Amino acid sequence: RKGARAERPPPPDEIDLSSIPLPARTPAPPSDDSSVEPQEYPPASDSPPPEDDHAEAAPHEDHGGGGAGHQGSDPNAKDPTGIWSSFQRVGADEQGGGPPVGVGSNLRTVANVWGQAACRRRSQGDIIFRLSIPDDGPDGKVVATCEGTTFCPQAGEEHHMMCECDGVEEVEPQTVEMEDQSPLMAGTDPLYKGFGKLSPGNYKVKFQTEEGEEEVLQGMHGVEQYRPITVLPPPKEDAVLLMSDIDGTLIGDEDATNEFFWIWNEQYKPRGAHLVYNTGRPFPSAHRLITENTLHVPTALVCSEGTEIYWFGCFGSEDVQPDYEWREILMQSWEYEHIKAGVQVIVEQMAHEVNDAQYLYEMCGQPMIVINVADKGKADNMIGKIKHELVDNQGLRFQMVCSSGGGNFFILITPKGASKGSAALHVSKRLGFTPEKVMVAGDGENDVPLFEATVDGEGQGFKGVIVGNAVEGLRTWVGRSPSSHKIHRSLSQQALGVLEGLSIHFPPTPPRDESPPHADRPLL
Repeated sequence: RKGARAERPPPPDEIDLSSIPLPARTPAPPSDDSSVEPQEYPPASDSPPPEDDHAEAAPHEDHGGGGAGHQGSDPNAKDPTGIWSSFQRVGADEQGGGPPVGVGSNLRTVANVWGQAACRRRSQGDIIFRLSIPDDGPDGKVVATCEGTTFCPQAGEEHHMMCECDGVEEVEPQTVEMEDQSPLMAGTDPLYKGFGKLSPGNYKVKFQTEEGEEEVLQGMHGVEQYRPITVLPPPKEDAVLLMSDIDGTLIGDEDATNEFFWIWNEQYKPRGAHLVYNTGRPFPSAHRLITENTLHVPTALVCSEGTEIYWFGCFGSEDVQPDYEWREILMQSWEYEHIKAGVQVIVEQMAHEVNDAQYLYEMCGQPMIVINVADKGKADNMIGKIKHELVDNQGLRFQMVCSSGGGNFFILITPKGASKGSAALHVSKRLGFTPEKVMVAGDGENDVPLFEATVDGEGQGFKGVIVGNAVEGLRTWVGRSPSSHKIHRSLSQQALGVLEGLSIHFPPTPPRDESPPHADRPLL
């Protein structure tokens, strides 16, 4: 809230939320292909939290190890810039400084719901279909029908893999039998699961009963005809995936950034490599770097500390669309309306300490609540109230980050499990990369969640590099991490450090005869 009234008396020490009408806490329907092995039904909110989730500790814990982060934030910023001078997770599930077991393990597997339209999903050819059937749905066996077309095989400015020109061929329709999982998941709507193998292309998917009864898909704008699924081609044998932070990692030294892209485009991109930016910046800020050619167009952009993912097409920087599946996974992984209502009460009671509060889901569909306060003391006070009232007293599950940029402190409230790391796992799985073919790069404390994906586990175990200008907090975490042996500590700074990491983990192919912008500098 802006324009807080100074004459307002301070709130009482205890805030009574019991009299405030809050939305009913109903479980969300289970989506078809999550990026991690999430918890099965019943939803996490119906189960008691793990004992270490809310350990007795100071409400504001620094798991980043301290140290200054990126400088140069806008001192007058009232909105979170994502370019932090400090970044501290509150009560993170860490043991002895190590990462939590299973990045994104708190995120839920969600499923299609009979009769409800779905957003476009991306997958590899081995695809899992999940379908929840409400009480008024059909009885009996269910099948998924998949009709599709191949990608455009032609090259050139007028063609891209999603276009529908003469080179596109129809794929033979496939039927996937769905098996009833209800006996394994008592207390929920009937849940069906099926496994299909589809060739790369665009598909139209619908569910129907064995007797031929088709679902009628109700969407936001009326009846939809099908569920869209894009099956992406598998990566080439020699391809790698680089997921890199932006500020202080890929940018900061213009010559180094130019040299990075020269070598990347000459030696890695021809091998089928994919580049994904993974930043704390919100989408408009990160996208501007691409449209202004500070950065080249990537395969995908992870932004706002992992709460948003955007995919780019082949028509340049404006050919971009959100990953609505990721938004759905995150929104169904927390009780947003209940959490929002509780936060609103606390913000109202503590209005004299709050500069602004933004509920980004209503503003732009982003699963995040942002509270802006003037200093660290007010941030600690707000965090303590939220933790006491909503986490300890009501058992709501979410996570908080306290970060500072310029002269302001921001409390970021997001679904538990949403992070740079879990978003990286989601993207790598859709692109079909195994963990040993993925490298992450960063320099700041807010990159710790990204590097957590380097720890061996289900679907994770990436390689990594921290650049020479990395802050002490990230260095400390890496030194204590069980994946330390897979993370290269570069002596080169910023983009040259990323190149050094690539040369260690994925040696480049022999360079062409042309010289890079800095021919006197040896290739890393």
